[in-house]
Amino acid sequence: MASNFSEWVSQSQEGIEMLSPQAAQAALEADPNTMVLDVRDASDLSLTGTIADTVNVSMGTLFFKADESMPEQFRDASLADKDRPIITTCTLGLVACIAAKTLQDYGYTNVKVLEGGNAAWRDAGLPLDEA
Repeated sequence: MASNFSEWVSQSQEGIEMLSPQAAQAALEADPNTMVLDVRDASDLSLTGTIADTVNVSMGTLFFKADESMPEQFRDASLADKDRPIITTCTLGLVACIAAKTLQDYGYTNVKVLEGGNAAWRDAGLPLDEA
């Protein structure tokens, strides 16, 4: 069990595919059904902006919004398809690793992480929408 944030991130990365910004962009272009899931709190989206068509479910609520055993009114409909390709992101990609591992533990079959998060996406010169 992790004893701090860094350990939790490191443990979460085990078995999760990390995508460079360029690889993530290629995945989005190859499969328009791919969801970008930004797990930041809404108040933090303005730190970098968001990738086009991003779904925002904060990490704090992901635990129940992705849990199919919860009553329907507490779940997020965008997370209903456990086979849908999902790329998790946040500002730097660290919390996105924990989110990806959580989804994988919940039975999601095609979850990857945007390595470096939206900051890496921005630094790669890729477009971001203002949040």
